[in-house]
Parts: sequence; structure tokens; C-alpha cells
Amino acid sequence: MTAPTAPTAPTTAPAGPTTTPDPAPPRTPSGGSAFTEFARTHIAPRADTAYEAEVLDRLSWQRLADLGLWRLGVPEHLGGAGGTWRDLAEGIADIARGSDDLGFTLSLIAHAGLVRALVEHGNEHHHRTVLPPLMKGAVGATALTEPHGGSDVARTRTVGERTPDGWRLSGTKDHITNAPVADRALILGRVPALGRRDISLFLVNLHSPGVRRGPAEQLLGLRTSPTGAIHLRDVLLHPDAVLGEPGDGLRTLYDVISFDRALYGLVIAAFLEPQLDRVIDFARRREAFGVPILDHQYVQGRVTDIRVTVEVARATALAGIDALVAGDPEASLRCSVAKLVGSEGLVEAAQDLMRLHGHAGFMRGPLTRIVQDALGTLIAGGTSEMQRKNILNQMLAHRTD
Repeated sequence: MTAPTAPTAPTTAPAGPTTTPDPAPPRTPSGGSAFTEFARTHIAPRADTAYEAEVLDRLSWQRLADLGLWRLGVPEHLGGAGGTWRDLAEGIADIARGSDDLGFTLSLIAHAGLVRALVEHGNEHHHRTVLPPLMKGAVGATALTEPHGGSDVARTRTVGERTPDGWRLSGTKDHITNAPVADRALILGRVPALGRRDISLFLVNLHSPGVRRGPAEQLLGLRTSPTGAIHLRDVLLHPDAVLGEPGDGLRTLYDVISFDRALYGLVIAAFLEPQLDRVIDFARRREAFGVPILDHQYVQGRVTDIRVTVEVARATALAGIDALVAGDPEASLRCSVAKLVGSEGLVEAAQDLMRLHGHAGFMRGPLTRIVQDALGTLIAGGTSEMQRKNILNQMLAHRTD
């Protein structure tokens, strides 16, 4: 059974704006941007409807593209605004700060990773044919996991083989963010003809013959970020469909997913900021034993713990992004730290928010939704266990003794 479609969202991939996108919105003196204001006035009011329908808010998605979100980190000669990847990261964080829709923001992260991958590792064909639609409203995905092997790339069974006219790709990817609605995807596969070093990354138009998408999965949380399967059967691809060099996919992949991981930490910090403001206001109004509950040490402890999560997640995320841009050999480690402390800190913060509201916090509504969504971040973007594994591997790899 396919997921229902929101009444105001287009059911097909948007063609993109017919005019040149507006320049990226300027940042305000308070540190926010027009993206935050747009999120408050357009995404947040639609979030509950999208959550109930379990769909991506394509109307808001398209408008963000029109506002120039995806142009922020793209060089001018490729049609971008000429900014940095940190500019794009901050733009997505601004949306998380105002949207009250964590799932929607995680779909933005999945798309951002593909945009950066095309700029950093793409060739002229990718820059001319794949990147422009993704800056104008098309939806992107990165498909790594498979039904039998999860995130273990060594067990990937998706296979690409050369043909006289390009490539032929077959396989199945599962639990892929944006898959049910994506237009383009970066697909992890292997090319057995290359021998042991055969992991490769393929760029696929998901409207091509031989591609079939599964229905959106029914998730506990993050319901505005459609997730599902991609089935590929003898899909014919352009000769330049491989991102990077055939057989060199792992090196490229680590760079791609590191940016995604750092974005999780930054987005989680931004998402928690307004939640923290609201709970402080609540704790000042609510009284227990004749005083505002904010005067009680146990309440102060939970409130300050949330602030610590915000600060640590933001700092580690920005450190990871800066390391990635600088080519720091420990960039992957730093980005995994950001994802780990962000997602695990969010789970603790979500429980604190619920407990601070007492019984009302346990009633079905915004606070229980935050708990559900928070739990999903422990898995989406790579589990906490995977982040710890990567951190340890990077630590051992950079030892000098």
C-alpha cells in the first residue's frame, strides 16, 4: 500500500522554477536567516498535516530550491551562489531551527550530501545533467544499504557491468531516505570485472526503465522523511554514470557520508534551540511547592543538560565540516563524533522535555513526537554503533606507535 499524498503536495517530481532562483537569503543580525523565517511561516504550519499523511512536504521543498538553498555551496561556474559547504550546512540548520519538522530536515540532509558529492567528485557530464535539476527542486537520495547486509558495503550485491554503450546496473537497496519520492540517486554497487577493488558509485535517474521504488515504510517517527526500497533490474546508464573512478567508490563514499554525519549534529543542535526556549518559559510559569519549577535543582539539571547537548553537537559538527573542507585526515572521525553526540544527546533531551512536562508530556502530541523522531536519529544516517566503529577505526589508523 502506497503512502497517501498530501493534498497540497505535487504527486510527480517538480519541473523546477522557470526563472533564475532568488539569491540566497541574507543572514539577520540575530544570527538566523530568511530560511528560518520561511521555515516558521511555511514549513511549521504544514508539518502536522505532512506527519499525519506520512509524506514529504514537496511544496516547501520546491520553494526552498527557489530561494536558492541548494546553490549556497555550489561554485558560480556550476550555477551556484559561490559560497561554502559551511554556508549550506548553516542554511539547513536555520530550517531545522524554525520548522518543527525534524523528518523534513533529515530529507534535506540526504539531498545535501548528493549535491556536494556531485560538485566535489562529479565530472562534466554530472555537472551538466545531474546537478542542475537537484538545485531546482528535484529530490536526491544516497542508496547504500541492502536487505541482507545493512550498511556492510563488503556484502553489497548490486552489480554494475560495462556495456558497449555504458553500464548496466541491477540490485536492490533498502531503507533509503527519500527513495519513494527521489528523482536521482547515488547507488553503491560493485563491478566484479575489476577484481577485489570493485566498489563503485553509480548515478541513476530513478525515472529510468528498470527502476522500481517500493512504498514508503511505516515508521515510528520521522514520518515526513519517506524511506523505502529501490529495485534495479538491468538499468542502462550513461558511460559517465560512475561518480569518481570505477573501483574507487569507498574513498569517495567516506567523504560523502562524512558530510551527512556532521550535518546531523548541526541540525540537532538547531532543532533543540527553540524546544529549549519553550521549556524554560513553561518552567517559569509552572509552579510546584509554591515556586516555579525552574527553581528546583532537578529541573535546572535537565534544562542545562539540553543546553550542553546543543553546544557540544554544534561545536563538533562545525569542527567536522571544517576538517572535511580542509582535507584533515581525521575529518571522518570528527564527523562521526558529531553524529554520535548529536543523535544520542537528542534522545536524552527528548526524554528530558517529556519529563519536565509531567503527565502532559506523555500525552500524544508534539513532545511524544519529538521522542519518536529522536529515536529514529539513532539509526538514520548510520547507527550509533557504526559511528563508534568508524571512530575507533580512525583512531587506530592514525596512531603513530
